[in-house]
Amino acid sequence: MPQTHILSFLGVCLLFSLLTGKGANFLKVPIIIGYIITGALFGPAILHYISAYQVEDLSFINIITLSLIGFNIGSELRFKELRAMGKKIIIIVIFEASLAFLVTAAATALVLKSIPMGIIYGALACATAPAGTIDVIRQYQAKGTLTSTLFAVMGLDDIFALIVYSIGIPIAGIMLGSQDVSVSFALLGAFRDILLEIVIGAAFGYLLARLGRYIHEQSLFLIYSLGSLFVMCSLAQVFDISPILLTMSAAIVMTNMNGIVTKKFTHSLTQWSPPVYLMFFVLLGSRLDFKIMASFALLIGVYIVFRSLGKLGGAYYGASIAGAESKIRKYLGFTLLSQAGVAIGLSLGAAKILNDMHMNESATQVLSVMTASTFLIMLIGPILVKYGLRKAGELRLKD
Repeated sequence: MPQTHILSFLGVCLLFSLLTGKGANFLKVPIIIGYIITGALFGPAILHYISAYQVEDLSFINIITLSLIGFNIGSELRFKELRAMGKKIIIIVIFEASLAFLVTAAATALVLKSIPMGIIYGALACATAPAGTIDVIRQYQAKGTLTSTLFAVMGLDDIFALIVYSIGIPIAGIMLGSQDVSVSFALLGAFRDILLEIVIGAAFGYLLARLGRYIHEQSLFLIYSLGSLFVMCSLAQVFDISPILLTMSAAIVMTNMNGIVTKKFTHSLTQWSPPVYLMFFVLLGSRLDFKIMASFALLIGVYIVFRSLGKLGGAYYGASIAGAESKIRKYLGFTLLSQAGVAIGLSLGAAKILNDMHMNESATQVLSVMTASTFLIMLIGPILVKYGLRKAGELRLKD
């Protein structure tokens, strides 16, 4: 893609999102829905301003966004607060992610008449997208016990999802006839990746907290935060690991070492992150393909419905067993339905395995279903996040 075309696409989408964002506010829905619609409009599905291949050229925006998400979540996870609700959070995460996996796997396996393909979709269903949820929390300045619980659950949810994915995909590959996939090797690789993410992130967080004490000017701290985040993004790419868990680990160490430095760091990131988040959702919308949605309509519908039931039911029963307060039991599930970057990233990995097994149609199916379902879920997911937080009485700003 020519550089002028890249700048043109970014500029047009940023400016047009001002209009769609205002429209979303007028309709009293989260503004990210307007951003997704912008992407769909200028993407390959409608105006063909850019092609699907050109969308992939901008994938670095996804990496930066996932890193921002990880840091934002980690900055809210203080050991003192985690100890107070630690067991409850773990129970909730296990139930909501496991039930989403089991229910989705069973439903899609029945539709496709394939247990291994059901396992793949079940593994992908575990992940929750923090980006849309965090955007709603920021837009309405939500605060309270449900919001705090939500941050902690999102932090552990994607870790759990990565573990389930790392176990489930190799098992599905073996059931599909692959001779190159070893469960033990895959588990060892998953453990190595998670350990790398935590160790590198924690070490980076320690350095950032120590060095940040000597930077006082706001402009210099902006450079400090931006440069540090980009380095962490590059480390995630070099080691082929998750940027979310890496930056989350860094933020957890920082916020527990020096809360003041962490607040300055987070504030600096907030100064330039809005257009990055905006383009993340624009790119999500640009992946939409109506022909693909039509050809896999039944499977997409089954996946969305049963994943949602699994998340809602799992969050409710997990919170009930954990002894969480009433508003968490009732409304946490509504805030966990969003699906975006992590699920898309995992689906790309699953598709690669299927392509390596010469199952190209199945690979195309997985990518198509996950892209379309992500788009549809993100249209309603932020609305349900807002609904859950409003019912819990934690929205500090009104429309």
